[in-house]
Amino acid sequence: MAELRELQRTLDSVKKLGEIVNAMRNLAAIYVRRAESALAAIRPCSEVVETCLGVLLNRSDVMRAGLATEGRRMALVFASDQGLCGTYNERVVQAALAFEKETDGEVDFIVIGRRGSEILAMRDIEPVLSAPSPTGLEGIKIQIPELAAQVFEKYVELGSVELHFVYNAYDGMGRFRENVRRVLPPTRDMLNEGRADAFRSEPLLTAPPEELIGSFIEEYFFIELYRALVESHCSENGARLLSMTSAGSNIEERLLRLTGQYQSVRQDSITAELLDVIGGVEALRHSSTE
Repeated sequence: MAELRELQRTLDSVKKLGEIVNAMRNLAAIYVRRAESALAAIRPCSEVVETCLGVLLNRSDVMRAGLATEGRRMALVFASDQGLCGTYNERVVQAALAFEKETDGEVDFIVIGRRGSEILAMRDIEPVLSAPSPTGLEGIKIQIPELAAQVFEKYVELGSVELHFVYNAYDGMGRFRENVRRVLPPTRDMLNEGRADAFRSEPLLTAPPEELIGSFIEEYFFIELYRALVESHCSENGARLLSMTSAGSNIEERLLRLTGQYQSVRQDSITAELLDVIGGVEALRHSSTE
């Protein structure tokens, strides 16, 4: 009976774990669908800003004068605060380290997500700035104004010549790829790559380019940061969805084994009790005949 009770407790625990895993899987699927809708909504605004910025870059004497090519680079790494998402964090950190290795000169890291900071700390790398990772679209909207200001301030403070985003770009449900992309300073080649312009004709900009370009670069950086956060959120929850699906399958298999074991032990217990009853009846019958 002790073994039977222990098996019952184990079964109950595994069932509860299965319910938690199933809830996490469903929540991750909801997050992914919402983030996919947000990505679709970002694209029109992004194309308008990129098209206008591209026109300004073509007209600006300041930007045509040339950009610094030597100096410190900055890598903004998009990781997560939460686990249970497979190799999501390890892959993006490896991409950041590969970027550092391939880059001439020093690279400063800014990390969004506690897991990314922990992995870098294991390699004795201290980020110049760390920030928590938003857990949902609402969290991204709340956090992004302050985050954008902090990153831009650190970029200027350290005198960086380039800012690169290192994140897991979303390719579909449960699929992502490591992406290293330069964001600052923008160049004409970076804008609207592979896409049609957002306007039928070139937009009319009446103010001098030098007066507009700073504001459009800030707007461009803000949108790109928001898009990278949403893509990372989408990729993270897609990875978590796959992990929870795999964990759910393993739990179901264990439940089948435990249920079979429980039924076998229970049947043995019932058989033993029946044999005890039969033995007792036979003993009484034998004593009464004597």
